Amino acid sequence: MSNAQGDSQSHDPRAVDGEADPNVEPSGDREAVADRRRFGKRLIFAALGILIVAQVATFVSRNNTESTGSEVRTYIGVSDPASEDYIQVNARILEVQPVAGTQQVRLTIAPHGSFANRDGSLKQTINLDADGYLGGSINLSGGEIPPPVQLVLDLDGDLSQYPFDSYASALQVRLTRVVKSADGTGTTKSEEPVPTRLAVSAKQHDWAVTSSPADSWDDGAIRVDLGARRGGAMRAFALFELLVMIALASIAVAMTYTTLVTGRPLEFSMFVWLGAMLFALPAVRNTMPGVPGVGTVLDYAGFFWCLIAVAACLITAAITYIRTAFKTRNDA
Repeated sequence: MSNAQGDSQSHDPRAVDGEADPNVEPSGDREAVADRRRFGKRLIFAALGILIVAQVATFVSRNNTESTGSEVRTYIGVSDPASEDYIQVNARILEVQPVAGTQQVRLTIAPHGSFANRDGSLKQTINLDADGYLGGSINLSGGEIPPPVQLVLDLDGDLSQYPFDSYASALQVRLTRVVKSADGTGTTKSEEPVPTRLAVSAKQHDWAVTSSPADSWDDGAIRVDLGARRGGAMRAFALFELLVMIALASIAVAMTYTTLVTGRPLEFSMFVWLGAMLFALPAVRNTMPGVPGVGTVLDYAGFFWCLIAVAACLITAAITYIRTAFKTRNDA
């Protein structure tokens, strides 16, 4: 019996050599693998949570921006607020073009009370004088439904501050009566203002548009100061893409540094990856919403430095590869 036990112990490699069975995973390795899996799960859940929060915040921001712009604000000129005899001018902001420095506004005229016929047309000819109209002023013929009037307003702002740029413009509308000239051969614009109300609204999803009355109104005109700034969702997405560029450049620097310090041989795939990254950064930058040409604050804050870092990594890796190749050849 003892001989059998001795034979079994002599044939057991763990008893003779003191080594563990290679097919059995040590408990320390199992715990390390389990820790990595738990850490990976936490990262996945954290990424999903951040994604959900970002999506909800983007949705809320866009809704707030749209509701702010679609809110109609009415400004009353020389007319009595309680009177029903007036002409309402609806100013709808259609487009904000910061690159061109202009703002598209459409005016629609709606007569009320004694100024309107039953079919909604004007009872008498009215002259419309508005800022941004190419013709200066226009006569709205009596007996006809007034056509929409397109305005192009000048924007005042700094485009280089993207995505934190904001713009200001001014809108002035004045309605006057058109009367017969003194000689009776034609008509002329009188200085008598028409009771007017101006309703301002916007049709912009990515811009937060505001309006406020100007400091002074003269000659029966209504003057309104308009403001426009990019919505929160647009700003957040632009900053997110900036962080993506910084992360890509940091990864390129870390990989190049690790390869050079550890003495690992440089592979051709690394040069391909760095070269592709050099061309990918401008593509990522150009996908920012409403981004202007190169030279904004974000370019100086991150894009230029990311481009320089990736280019420096590519040049450093290439020089190291060439020097190593020549050194190996000379040693041989």
